[in-house]
Amino acid sequence: MEVYLKMEFNQWFNVTKGYKAPMDSAEIPMDPNNWNMEMKKKAQVDFKFLNTIQCGLTKEELNRVDPQENAKEIWDKLIELHEWTNDAKEGETVSQLHSRIKDILNGLHTIGHQIENRDLIRYAVNVFPRNAL
Repeated sequence: MEVYLKMEFNQWFNVTKGYKAPMDSAEIPMDPNNWNMEMKKKAQVDFKFLNTIQCGLTKEELNRVDPQENAKEIWDKLIELHEWTNDAKEGETVSQLHSRIKDILNGLHTIGHQIENRDLIRYAVNVFPRNAL
């Protein structure tokens, strides 16, 4: 998904830097009727990204990120949700655990988050049951 979003720089900029609705001098969100064209364009780009990413999420993921306010917050929340969320379950075979870890890694890769091999090894040593190693 990261590569797709980078196709339009403004979308990717919103993901990495975040978008804040325009505020007036009293730090109160401005009425959209008073926005200038630049403000409207920035909001439109953020809404476009929100739509793009929400369409790519499962129902479960969408329910977990729904309260987020902008594209950056959703992106950060997705990375957080997909980082090392599973440990070995009781009675789970090594191949079943391996399959679950691969699913996590594929999900991270889909949102553009790369994991270093040393981090994978460290995680595997800590997660696999001692009798499986």
